[in-house]
Amino acid sequence: MIPLSARLLCCASFVQGEYACDIGTDHALLPAYLIQSGKCKRALATDIKQGPLSAAAQTLKRFNVTSSVSLCCSDGLKSVPDKGITDVVIAGMGGETIRDILADSCAKWLTRGTNLVLQPMTKAEILRSWLAENGFRLIKESAVKDTHLYTVMQARYTGDTVALTEAQSYVGQLRKTELLTKVYIATILERLGKKLEGQRTIGSPEAESTERLIREINLWLKEGEI
Repeated sequence: MIPLSARLLCCASFVQGEYACDIGTDHALLPAYLIQSGKCKRALATDIKQGPLSAAAQTLKRFNVTSSVSLCCSDGLKSVPDKGITDVVIAGMGGETIRDILADSCAKWLTRGTNLVLQPMTKAEILRSWLAENGFRLIKESAVKDTHLYTVMQARYTGDTVALTEAQSYVGQLRKTELLTKVYIATILERLGKKLEGQRTIGSPEAESTERLIREINLWLKEGEI
């Protein structure tokens, strides 16, 4: 079986349909895994540069899945054809970059029920807020430990827009009973604590809102309420 990192294995577990598109595929390990494992019948692997696509082609050849995985040079979703794709995976990018890819006007077909699997490396809170404000519902979310702690999200368009509180944008649909969730949230609280310390040092008026955010996240951990 193709060796995948923990975060990509988690992404694979969130794929639901038969035809997945992997945006920014790099070496195409995820699409190759989806085919070899029988999770998908077809896959499309995209990247913005030819170099990674050449490496991807070698991966597909190595694992004998070239007949089931197509390659496409695309800036995000701009050149991805809307032809039966059931799942779109965007992993290994910053939350703001993933947001911008989804916000692209060329990707309106995502609103037809496409299953989104998103794995932001940074700024997950920004991505969660954008999804909620633009009619995408977070179905489930899992923290995963790899080289660092990450989160993997599954989302789908419903059309219902919601304005998340700042604390909600940090915890998303993570299950607070899971050990990795607690560790993931602990890293967030540590980062916010350092931010608060810096704000207090310079007498920033934003210190009060940061302190409130920390209290609300701790309340969620304790009582499940925000």
